[in-house]
Amino acid sequence: MVGKVLNSRYELEQLIGTGGMADVYMARDNLLGRTVAVKILHPQYAKDEVFIARFRQEAQAAANLNQPNIVNVYDWGIENSTYYLVMEYVEGRDLKDIILQGGPLLPERAVEIAMSICLALQAAHAQGIVHRDIKPQNIIVTYDNKIKVMDFGIARTTGGSAMTQTGTIMGTAQYISPEQAQGRAADPRSDLYSLGVVLYEMLTGKVPFDGDNPVSIAYKHVREDPLPPTMVNPDISPGLEAVVMKALSKNPENRYQSAVEMRSDLERCLEGAPVFATPVLPADEAALGATRAYPVAAGAPPAKRSLAWLWISIIVIAVLAGIGVGVWAIARNTGGATVPSVTGKSVAEAEQQLEAEGLKMKVAKTVVDAERPKDTVISQDPSPGTKIDKGGTVEVVVSKGPNLGEVPGVTGKTRTEAQGILEAAGFELGDVTEAYSASVEKGKVASQQPEAGTQVSRGSSVSIVISKGPEMVNVPSVVGMTQAAATERLEGSGLVAQVETETSTTVPEGNVISQSPSAGQSVAKGSRVTIVVAEQAPQVPNVIGQLKADAENTLVSAGFSVTVINQTTADPTKVGRVINQDPAPLSEAAAGSSVKIYVGVAP
Repeated sequence: MVGKVLNSRYELEQLIGTGGMADVYMARDNLLGRTVAVKILHPQYAKDEVFIARFRQEAQAAANLNQPNIVNVYDWGIENSTYYLVMEYVEGRDLKDIILQGGPLLPERAVEIAMSICLALQAAHAQGIVHRDIKPQNIIVTYDNKIKVMDFGIARTTGGSAMTQTGTIMGTAQYISPEQAQGRAADPRSDLYSLGVVLYEMLTGKVPFDGDNPVSIAYKHVREDPLPPTMVNPDISPGLEAVVMKALSKNPENRYQSAVEMRSDLERCLEGAPVFATPVLPADEAALGATRAYPVAAGAPPAKRSLAWLWISIIVIAVLAGIGVGVWAIARNTGGATVPSVTGKSVAEAEQQLEAEGLKMKVAKTVVDAERPKDTVISQDPSPGTKIDKGGTVEVVVSKGPNLGEVPGVTGKTRTEAQGILEAAGFELGDVTEAYSASVEKGKVASQQPEAGTQVSRGSSVSIVISKGPEMVNVPSVVGMTQAAATERLEGSGLVAQVETETSTTVPEGNVISQSPSAGQSVAKGSRVTIVVAEQAPQVPNVIGQLKADAENTLVSAGFSVTVINQTTADPTKVGRVINQDPAPLSEAAAGSSVKIYVGVAP
């Protein structure tokens, strides 16, 4: 595909990404003179007439989106059964890569990113477009820290049919909403659920649900409770946890009803103000009495009238329950204990601290963790500050430490060979891009990241760059130019000038006499082009009147050869001396050329 021109306009320059539905190329818009990204759908989708009809409709809808946090769609089209989208080219890193490389984000930064995504979704939802695949891979953080959401071009319009074959669920398993997992219609609240998953991952470094295959993950979205994010990262505030858990409600009615509403609560988190969120526990959303206690802002929006009586009942039950608990606590022996914070401590330190409080410790499980040293407590249950009986047990999750492995070298291998080597060593093949290389054969790996020999966590990805071979350029004509101009022109074409000199009586000093390779030849970029530059010819010394031997020495010393011609003379003073010379004295002649001297001899 590289080198192909679509619509006589978009010249594909480099493959920069691949996905389940399409390949993405960096391209040149030859009409407007700018760099763009071109997404080309895989051939199997081009054969699905229903898919293509929806693709056309939704590409047009996406092209109408104009919001700073959305990657713009400029154009779309078809050429020889190749369907493509032309998008804004954004330089940066996707959010998934940032999380994988750096671990959980600071809560404040995670909130800022989520607020920007809300702005993008707000604009799309206002146009009737549901994204359906919000995930970190579709969120770009530019090098100046702006947030861009991409892939609205393969979303769907509200009320329209999903872009899918019959029975196929669109979206990515770890980020899909429960209703999508069940094959039901998606609406804007489905995007907010996926954003909740992304926010959870930004805060903890992990997705709430994962598994061996998409089916098992989808089941968890529908049936299982997410582990509260504070169990993984205690630095998360109760209000921010409330926002995450509300967004992850199984029932869309219990989630935020709009991106505006979710962004407002995120803004309150950033300001340290109470949030409106009081998420229902996913395990039993029908039992609205089973809610987690989170700070709620005064004057929060009232519930629907049909649920007003239920909220009143909940409050009454909660008050009565609180009274009951208080009476029960007073009636009991007062020998309770406050659970201390042991997160971040070694297992030995945590156990010692708990025993000092009259509590026991149980290691619930050990997990691989690239961020925390081996035998360090990652999370605990109950959380710090909780009151429990003396002799009670605190369960902890302990780090196994990073499962490090040495990245194997795959430079010089084909893509298939590289993938096999990486997987055999416990790594995954990451991004695959292409670039020109003067030293590596076309189709072979030119470079990799991380580099060979680096110690990184097993299971992490290794990105590779496949060589496109040397970049070829045409040699420009520089004969007749000055040395400086010729060098500049060659370097501008990606070539290196190698200068040689030669005396010339016909070409001005400093100008190019000849070049090799000649103009028009195709050579590898970076190749040397030899240019022969004229230098001033030496002057022929005046040897007239000198003795023959002296004249010969003078001319040879000046770099010339000598031809002696005897000439009879009647003047005895000229016998044995140079009567005449050719070339004439002080004229220019090529170095090494012959100078004729006419030496007088007696008749």
